Amino acid sequence: MAAKLAAEPYKQSPSIEGDMRRLTYDQYRALRAKPDTALWRNDKSLFRAEFFPAGFIYEHPVQIFVVENGVARPLPVSPDDLDFSDTGLKQPPQKIELAGFRLLHPLNQPNKFDEVASFLGASYFRTIGRGQLYGTSARGLAIDTGIGGKPEEFPLFRAFWLVKPADGATDMTVWALLDSPGAAGAFSFTIRPGSRTTIDTTSIIYLRNDVQVLGIAPLTSMFFSGKATPARDDYRPEIHDSDGLYLSTGKGERIWRPLDNPGALAVSSFQDNNPRGFGLMQRERDFERYQDTSAGLHTRPSLWVEPVGDWGDGEVRLVEIPTQAETNDNIVAFWVSRWPAKKGERKEYAYRLHALLDEAALSPAGRTVATRVGAVPGQPKQRRMVVEFAGGELASLAPEQPVTSDVGLTNAKLNRTYVEALPWKRGWRLFIDFEPDGKKPVDLRAVLQLRGQTLTETWTSVFRP
Repeated sequence: MAAKLAAEPYKQSPSIEGDMRRLTYDQYRALRAKPDTALWRNDKSLFRAEFFPAGFIYEHPVQIFVVENGVARPLPVSPDDLDFSDTGLKQPPQKIELAGFRLLHPLNQPNKFDEVASFLGASYFRTIGRGQLYGTSARGLAIDTGIGGKPEEFPLFRAFWLVKPADGATDMTVWALLDSPGAAGAFSFTIRPGSRTTIDTTSIIYLRNDVQVLGIAPLTSMFFSGKATPARDDYRPEIHDSDGLYLSTGKGERIWRPLDNPGALAVSSFQDNNPRGFGLMQRERDFERYQDTSAGLHTRPSLWVEPVGDWGDGEVRLVEIPTQAETNDNIVAFWVSRWPAKKGERKEYAYRLHALLDEAALSPAGRTVATRVGAVPGQPKQRRMVVEFAGGELASLAPEQPVTSDVGLTNAKLNRTYVEALPWKRGWRLFIDFEPDGKKPVDLRAVLQLRGQTLTETWTSVFRP
């Protein structure tokens, strides 16, 4: 179906009209699916599905089918399935169409069905594990993201097939058809809820046209302020859904890159061959660092992409977009193959997407837990990076141990580095003093070592004068 679609000229799906199109954000949020209309509510299934109507900014309807015993049937939908009482509409619409759905599962309590995944808007989808609140999103595909002077293309899911799970099954499968001017695609998602909810994803992409940047397994998040860039005139010390990009390379190196809310569009590339994983992570889990009871930022999941099979040569690309509001998603990370995406080609990728809180399990060595930046006293041309590490062997080292650093940088003069122990935190801290070369961006990399043996992941950052 996707191959046939890609062979045809692209046709924009029609938008809905009427009162549903004119709904405000608050009105749309006030819409509720009636509890007695959930799909599979009367079965012994551990999954239920509720549906989002097309409306507000979700103006393009999607087709939704239910697959049972190998037979796909369109999902019947009626305005009577929704509660419009709090929307302010004088009367419910006579007809509604669907924009997406959410999946429910007894995630946190045995007798309560909680939301574990949702698919709504373009090719966006979200998932959470036990004890988590929605934050970072995933997408089916990203096209031409982060190209200055060229608009990004947003593929959208046109249709979904919800495969009815067997009674008592702990996973369920969703199929999806994606379309855009540049490509069409077929997707399979197998969702396994738990403390780490995992979505086994397979995507087959058919190129309708040449695509400059084909982003695979894209993740989208928000970073407004953090330890190195505290918010001004805000009681909250940090505001973000993710605080870093983490990579596990094909050669086994682990890399941490703290996120930034830059002054201008910033694109960073991390070249690799057959990556073991990458993700947008929320490492800071201390409520005291957020002070936000309503948003629950300390419970936002880290999303980790674990490639399956051979992905070949390419790069993980990080796009950081300046924003003046925490309501904007301004961080994107995805995989880009070294080889161009040409019209008529077929590309297939498989990966596991994990929503997790136990990010430390991915980092057996010392981890970066904080990055701070400031002036060097008495040296107006210099800047100081302070990087704090913890975990791994660092926790058992006495302060007297001769821990050293290996630091590299570009477009700057390295003035001084030194390491100090933080025994009350069972961690260590690295100071890097440097003098930038004019207005050129400074790339920095560092690890801690003991007698030539590396103790930590590789910390990397960019300082923009």
